Amino acid sequence: MPAKGKHRRPKSSSSLTRGFVAAGTGGAALALPLIGATGAHAAEKGAAPVALPQEAPKAQLPQQRTALPQQVAPAAPAAAPSAASAASAPKTDTRTYSVVSGDSLSKIAADQDVRGGWQKVYGDNKKVVGEDPSLIFPGMKLTLGGKTPAAAEQKASAPVPQQQRTERVERTEQRTEKRTENRVEQRSEKRTEQRTESKRQTQRSGFSAPVPSGVSTPYRASGGSWSSGYHTGVDFRASSGTPVKAVAAGTVVSAGWGGAYGNEVVIRHNDGRYSQYAHLSALGVRSGQSVSGGQQIGYSGSTGNSTGPHLHFEIRTGPGYGSDIDPLGYLRSNGVPL
Repeated sequence: MPAKGKHRRPKSSSSLTRGFVAAGTGGAALALPLIGATGAHAAEKGAAPVALPQEAPKAQLPQQRTALPQQVAPAAPAAAPSAASAASAPKTDTRTYSVVSGDSLSKIAADQDVRGGWQKVYGDNKKVVGEDPSLIFPGMKLTLGGKTPAAAEQKASAPVPQQQRTERVERTEQRTEKRTENRVEQRSEKRTEQRTESKRQTQRSGFSAPVPSGVSTPYRASGGSWSSGYHTGVDFRASSGTPVKAVAAGTVVSAGWGGAYGNEVVIRHNDGRYSQYAHLSALGVRSGQSVSGGQQIGYSGSTGNSTGPHLHFEIRTGPGYGSDIDPLGYLRSNGVPL
Protein backbone atom coordinates (compact mmCIF):
# COMPACT_ATOMS: atom_id res chain seq x y z
CA MET A 1 0.00 0.00 0.00
CA PRO A 2 1.34 3.35 -0.62
CA ALA A 3 2.15 5.68 2.14
CA LYS A 4 -0.70 7.87 3.15
CA GLY A 5 -0.76 11.29 1.94
CA LYS A 6 1.95 10.79 -0.59
CA HIS A 7 1.51 10.48 -4.22
CA ARG A 8 3.86 8.68 -6.39
CA ARG A 9 4.20 9.13 -10.11
CA PRO A 10 4.31 5.93 -11.90
CA LYS A 11 7.52 5.56 -13.79
CA SER A 12 7.15 5.25 -17.46
CA SER A 13 8.44 2.21 -19.06
CA SER A 14 10.73 4.20 -21.21
CA SER A 15 12.14 7.71 -21.00
CA LEU A 16 11.99 9.74 -24.20
CA THR A 17 14.58 12.35 -24.58
CA ARG A 18 13.10 13.41 -27.90
CA GLY A 19 9.76 12.45 -29.36
CA PHE A 20 7.49 13.32 -32.22
CA VAL A 21 3.86 14.29 -32.17
CA ALA A 22 1.93 13.67 -35.30
CA ALA A 23 -0.85 16.02 -36.15
CA GLY A 24 -3.28 14.96 -38.76
CA THR A 25 -4.38 17.57 -41.19
CA GLY A 26 -6.61 16.51 -43.92
CA GLY A 27 -5.17 13.00 -43.96
CA ALA A 28 -1.59 14.19 -44.01
CA ALA A 29 0.74 13.51 -41.11
CA LEU A 30 3.15 16.16 -39.96
CA ALA A 31 5.88 15.01 -37.63
CA LEU A 32 6.84 17.65 -35.10
CA PRO A 33 9.81 17.24 -32.82
CA LEU A 34 9.19 17.60 -29.11
CA ILE A 35 11.75 18.63 -26.58
CA GLY A 36 12.02 15.69 -24.19
CA ALA A 37 11.63 16.11 -20.51
CA THR A 38 13.05 13.85 -17.88
CA GLY A 39 9.87 13.96 -16.01
CA ALA A 40 6.30 15.08 -16.15
CA HIS A 41 7.11 17.72 -13.62
CA ALA A 42 8.68 19.84 -16.35
CA ALA A 43 5.22 20.91 -17.34
CA GLU A 44 4.38 21.77 -13.84
CA LYS A 45 7.44 23.97 -13.48
CA GLY A 46 6.15 26.35 -16.20
CA ALA A 47 7.95 25.08 -19.24
CA ALA A 48 6.97 26.89 -22.36
CA PRO A 49 4.12 25.16 -24.10
CA VAL A 50 4.78 23.69 -27.46
CA ALA A 51 2.76 25.39 -30.20
CA LEU A 52 1.05 22.84 -32.35
CA PRO A 53 0.92 23.62 -35.97
CA GLN A 54 -2.36 24.85 -37.22
CA GLU A 55 -4.16 23.41 -40.14
CA ALA A 56 -2.13 23.88 -43.26
CA PRO A 57 -3.76 26.18 -45.71
CA LYS A 58 -5.44 24.57 -48.58
CA ALA A 59 -3.60 24.79 -51.84
CA GLN A 60 -4.89 27.71 -53.81
CA LEU A 61 -5.90 26.73 -57.28
CA PRO A 62 -5.19 29.29 -59.93
CA GLN A 63 -8.28 31.07 -60.98
CA GLN A 64 -9.00 30.61 -64.61
CA ARG A 65 -10.33 33.73 -66.22
CA THR A 66 -11.61 33.84 -69.75
CA ALA A 67 -10.77 37.14 -71.36
CA LEU A 68 -13.83 38.34 -73.12
CA PRO A 69 -13.15 40.23 -76.32
CA GLN A 70 -13.69 43.92 -75.88
CA GLN A 71 -16.08 45.55 -78.20
CA VAL A 72 -14.26 48.10 -80.38
CA ALA A 73 -16.21 51.26 -80.84
CA PRO A 74 -16.73 52.07 -84.51
CA ALA A 75 -14.67 54.99 -85.81
CA ALA A 76 -16.53 58.20 -86.20
CA PRO A 77 -17.32 58.93 -89.87
CA ALA A 78 -15.22 61.65 -91.47
CA ALA A 79 -16.97 64.92 -91.64
CA ALA A 80 -18.28 65.64 -95.12
CA PRO A 81 -16.77 68.77 -96.71
CA SER A 82 -19.01 71.74 -96.47
CA ALA A 83 -20.55 73.25 -99.55
CA ALA A 84 -18.51 76.41 -99.06
CA SER A 85 -15.19 74.54 -98.94
CA ALA A 86 -16.14 72.43 -101.97
CA ALA A 87 -17.04 75.52 -103.91
CA SER A 88 -13.78 77.23 -102.99
CA ALA A 89 -11.62 74.20 -103.85
CA PRO A 90 -9.68 74.77 -107.09
CA LYS A 91 -10.35 72.59 -110.10
CA THR A 92 -7.89 69.73 -110.43
CA ASP A 93 -8.96 68.27 -113.75
CA THR A 94 -6.03 68.55 -116.12
CA ARG A 95 -6.67 69.34 -119.75
CA THR A 96 -4.70 70.57 -122.76
CA TYR A 97 -5.40 73.85 -124.54
CA SER A 98 -4.00 74.87 -127.93
CA VAL A 99 -3.24 78.59 -128.22
CA VAL A 100 -4.97 80.42 -131.08
CA SER A 101 -4.34 83.80 -132.62
CA GLY A 102 -5.29 86.67 -130.30
CA ASP A 103 -4.91 84.63 -127.09
CA SER A 104 -3.23 85.82 -123.92
CA LEU A 105 -2.76 84.03 -120.61
CA SER A 106 -5.34 86.24 -118.92
CA LYS A 107 -7.86 85.63 -121.71
CA ILE A 108 -7.28 81.87 -121.60
CA ALA A 109 -7.68 81.84 -117.80
CA ALA A 110 -10.98 83.75 -118.04
CA ASP A 111 -12.40 81.75 -120.98
CA GLN A 112 -11.40 78.38 -119.52
CA ASP A 113 -12.46 79.26 -115.94
CA VAL A 114 -9.02 78.59 -114.47
CA ARG A 115 -8.91 79.33 -110.75
CA GLY A 116 -5.82 81.30 -109.93
CA GLY A 117 -6.00 83.37 -113.12
CA TRP A 118 -3.16 83.83 -115.57
CA GLN A 119 -0.62 83.29 -112.79
CA LYS A 120 -1.87 79.71 -112.41
CA VAL A 121 -1.71 79.11 -116.18
CA TYR A 122 1.78 80.60 -116.33
CA GLY A 123 2.98 78.59 -113.32
CA ASP A 124 1.73 75.35 -114.90
CA ASN A 125 3.33 76.09 -118.26
CA LYS A 126 6.46 78.13 -117.46
CA LYS A 127 8.71 75.59 -119.19
CA VAL A 128 6.61 75.92 -122.37
CA VAL A 129 6.04 79.69 -122.30
CA GLY A 130 9.48 80.72 -121.09
CA GLU A 131 10.50 83.71 -119.01
CA ASP A 132 8.04 86.13 -120.64
CA PRO A 133 4.38 85.27 -119.81
CA SER A 134 3.14 87.66 -122.51
CA LEU A 135 4.94 85.78 -125.28
CA ILE A 136 2.76 82.92 -126.50
CA PHE A 137 2.23 81.69 -130.05
CA PRO A 138 -0.63 80.03 -131.95
CA GLY A 139 -0.34 76.25 -131.76
CA MET A 140 1.43 76.26 -128.39
CA LYS A 141 0.07 73.49 -126.12
CA LEU A 142 -0.78 74.59 -122.57
CA THR A 143 -1.82 72.45 -119.60
CA LEU A 144 -4.80 73.81 -117.68
CA GLY A 145 -5.99 72.75 -114.23
CA GLY A 146 -2.71 71.14 -113.13
CA LYS A 147 -1.42 71.33 -109.59
CA THR A 148 1.23 73.99 -109.31
CA PRO A 149 3.61 74.09 -106.33
CA ALA A 150 2.80 76.89 -103.92
CA ALA A 151 6.24 78.44 -104.37
CA ALA A 152 5.76 78.62 -108.13
CA GLU A 153 2.34 80.23 -107.69
CA GLN A 154 3.70 82.79 -105.26
CA LYS A 155 6.59 83.58 -107.58
CA ALA A 156 4.27 83.99 -110.54
CA SER A 157 1.88 86.22 -108.59
CA ALA A 158 4.61 88.33 -107.03
CA PRO A 159 4.91 91.81 -108.48
CA VAL A 160 7.67 92.07 -111.04
CA PRO A 161 10.20 94.81 -110.34
CA GLN A 162 10.48 97.58 -112.91
CA GLN A 163 13.98 96.50 -113.91
CA GLN A 164 12.83 92.95 -114.62
CA ARG A 165 9.88 94.23 -116.64
CA THR A 166 12.24 96.40 -118.68
CA GLU A 167 14.56 93.46 -119.26
CA ARG A 168 11.65 91.28 -120.36
CA VAL A 169 10.49 93.91 -122.82
CA GLU A 170 14.00 94.20 -124.20
CA ARG A 171 14.30 90.42 -124.56
CA THR A 172 10.91 90.28 -126.27
CA GLU A 173 11.94 93.01 -128.69
CA GLN A 174 15.19 91.21 -129.39
CA ARG A 175 13.39 87.95 -130.12
CA THR A 176 10.91 89.80 -132.36
CA GLU A 177 13.74 91.47 -134.26
CA LYS A 178 15.51 88.14 -134.60
CA ARG A 179 12.41 86.46 -136.00
CA THR A 180 11.89 89.35 -138.40
CA GLU A 181 15.49 89.10 -139.56
CA ASN A 182 15.11 85.35 -140.04
CA ARG A 183 11.97 85.85 -142.13
CA VAL A 184 13.67 88.48 -144.27
CA GLU A 185 16.66 86.21 -144.76
CA GLN A 186 14.42 83.28 -145.66
CA ARG A 187 12.51 85.35 -148.21
CA SER A 188 15.77 86.68 -149.63
CA GLU A 189 17.18 83.16 -149.87
CA LYS A 190 13.97 81.97 -151.53
CA ARG A 191 14.12 84.76 -154.12
CA THR A 192 17.76 83.98 -154.75
CA GLU A 193 16.91 80.32 -155.25
CA GLN A 194 14.10 81.26 -157.61
CA ARG A 195 16.39 83.50 -159.66
CA THR A 196 19.05 80.82 -159.72
CA GLU A 197 16.54 78.20 -160.84
CA SER A 198 15.19 80.57 -163.48
CA LYS A 199 18.70 81.08 -164.84
CA ARG A 200 19.29 77.33 -164.90
CA GLN A 201 16.05 76.80 -166.79
CA THR A 202 16.99 79.51 -169.27
CA GLN A 203 20.40 77.92 -169.78
CA ARG A 204 18.87 74.48 -170.32
CA SER A 205 15.99 75.41 -172.65
CA GLY A 206 16.58 79.05 -173.53
CA PHE A 207 13.09 79.91 -172.18
CA SER A 208 12.04 81.64 -168.95
CA ALA A 209 9.03 83.33 -167.38
CA PRO A 210 8.67 87.08 -168.13
CA VAL A 211 8.37 87.92 -164.39
CA PRO A 212 8.86 85.76 -161.26
CA SER A 213 5.24 85.88 -160.06
CA GLY A 214 1.86 84.21 -160.42
CA VAL A 215 -1.09 84.81 -162.75
CA SER A 216 -3.90 87.16 -161.71
CA THR A 217 -6.14 86.87 -164.83
CA PRO A 218 -6.07 83.67 -166.91
CA TYR A 219 -6.13 83.26 -170.67
CA ARG A 220 -9.55 83.39 -172.39
CA ALA A 221 -11.32 84.85 -169.36
CA SER A 222 -14.63 86.32 -170.61
CA GLY A 223 -15.95 89.80 -169.91
CA GLY A 224 -16.85 93.19 -171.32
CA SER A 225 -13.50 94.71 -170.41
CA TRP A 226 -11.98 93.33 -173.63
CA SER A 227 -13.05 94.34 -177.14
CA SER A 228 -12.93 90.72 -178.32
CA GLY A 229 -15.11 89.60 -175.42
CA TYR A 230 -12.35 87.57 -173.84
CA HIS A 231 -8.84 87.95 -172.49
CA THR A 232 -6.29 87.38 -175.27
CA GLY A 233 -3.36 86.78 -172.92
CA VAL A 234 -2.56 86.31 -169.23
CA ASP A 235 -1.93 88.96 -166.59
CA PHE A 236 1.02 88.41 -164.27
CA ARG A 237 1.05 90.07 -160.85
CA ALA A 238 3.81 92.68 -160.91
CA SER A 239 4.16 95.94 -159.04
CA SER A 240 5.23 98.99 -161.03
CA GLY A 241 8.97 98.87 -161.82
CA THR A 242 9.33 95.07 -161.80
CA PRO A 243 11.96 93.98 -164.39
CA VAL A 244 10.41 92.26 -167.45
CA LYS A 245 12.46 89.70 -169.40
CA ALA A 246 12.23 88.20 -172.88
CA VAL A 247 10.93 84.66 -172.59
CA ALA A 248 13.31 83.42 -175.31
CA ALA A 249 15.87 84.61 -177.81
CA GLY A 250 14.60 86.60 -180.80
CA THR A 251 14.35 89.95 -182.59
CA VAL A 252 12.35 92.96 -181.39
CA VAL A 253 9.55 93.64 -183.90
CA SER A 254 8.16 96.72 -182.16
CA ALA A 255 8.90 98.74 -179.03
CA GLY A 256 6.72 101.76 -178.23
CA TRP A 257 3.18 102.91 -177.67
CA GLY A 258 0.50 100.33 -178.47
CA GLY A 259 -2.79 102.18 -177.83
CA ALA A 260 -4.89 100.25 -175.28
CA TYR A 261 -1.79 98.17 -174.49
CA GLY A 262 0.18 101.26 -173.44
CA ASN A 263 3.93 100.83 -173.79
CA GLU A 264 4.58 97.42 -175.34
CA VAL A 265 7.33 95.25 -176.78
CA VAL A 266 6.75 92.52 -179.41
CA ILE A 267 9.48 89.94 -180.12
CA ARG A 268 9.70 87.36 -182.91
CA HIS A 269 11.33 84.13 -181.68
CA ASN A 270 13.36 81.57 -183.59
CA ASP A 271 10.46 79.11 -183.73
CA GLY A 272 8.25 81.67 -185.54
CA ARG A 273 6.11 82.59 -182.50
CA TYR A 274 5.69 86.14 -181.22
CA SER A 275 5.58 87.32 -177.61
CA GLN A 276 3.96 90.58 -176.46
CA TYR A 277 4.69 92.52 -173.20
CA ALA A 278 2.16 95.32 -172.50
CA HIS A 279 1.38 98.17 -170.01
CA LEU A 280 5.12 98.74 -169.41
CA SER A 281 6.23 101.77 -167.41
CA ALA A 282 9.53 101.97 -169.31
CA LEU A 283 11.17 100.30 -172.33
CA GLY A 284 14.67 98.85 -172.39
CA VAL A 285 15.00 97.77 -176.08
CA ARG A 286 14.33 99.21 -179.53
CA SER A 287 12.84 97.83 -182.74
CA GLY A 288 15.20 95.56 -184.71
CA GLN A 289 17.35 94.69 -181.69
CA SER A 290 18.34 91.07 -181.05
CA VAL A 291 17.71 89.77 -177.54
CA SER A 292 18.56 86.58 -175.67
CA GLY A 293 16.33 84.51 -173.42
CA GLY A 294 16.05 86.05 -169.97
CA GLN A 295 17.34 89.47 -171.12
CA GLN A 296 15.64 92.46 -169.49
CA ILE A 297 13.52 94.44 -171.99
CA GLY A 298 11.66 96.92 -169.72
CA TYR A 299 9.74 97.52 -166.50
CA SER A 300 6.16 96.65 -165.64
CA GLY A 301 3.60 99.40 -165.05
CA SER A 302 -0.01 100.47 -165.71
CA THR A 303 0.05 102.39 -168.99
CA GLY A 304 -2.78 102.22 -171.56
CA ASN A 305 -6.12 100.64 -170.73
CA SER A 306 -5.17 99.22 -167.32
CA THR A 307 -6.81 99.04 -163.90
CA GLY A 308 -3.51 98.80 -162.02
CA PRO A 309 0.13 97.72 -162.28
CA HIS A 310 0.60 94.29 -163.88
CA LEU A 311 2.13 92.65 -166.96
CA HIS A 312 -0.11 91.66 -169.86
CA PHE A 313 1.61 88.85 -171.75
CA GLU A 314 0.62 87.15 -175.03
CA ILE A 315 1.96 84.48 -177.38
CA ARG A 316 0.86 84.91 -181.02
CA THR A 317 1.28 83.18 -184.31
CA GLY A 318 1.68 86.62 -185.98
CA PRO A 319 2.86 90.07 -184.86
CA GLY A 320 -0.62 91.63 -184.58
CA TYR A 321 -3.73 91.41 -182.43
CA GLY A 322 -6.10 88.44 -182.94
CA SER A 323 -3.52 85.67 -183.51
CA ASP A 324 -3.17 84.69 -179.86
CA ILE A 325 -2.59 81.17 -178.47
CA ASP A 326 -2.39 79.86 -174.91
CA PRO A 327 0.71 81.61 -173.46
CA LEU A 328 1.13 79.37 -170.41
CA GLY A 329 0.84 76.23 -172.53
CA TYR A 330 3.56 77.61 -174.79
CA LEU A 331 5.95 78.34 -171.93
CA ARG A 332 5.30 74.98 -170.21
CA SER A 333 5.93 73.12 -173.46
CA ASN A 334 9.35 74.78 -173.55
CA GLY A 335 10.31 73.70 -170.01
CA VAL A 336 9.18 76.74 -167.97
CA PRO A 337 7.46 75.63 -164.70
CA LEU A 338 4.40 77.78 -163.99
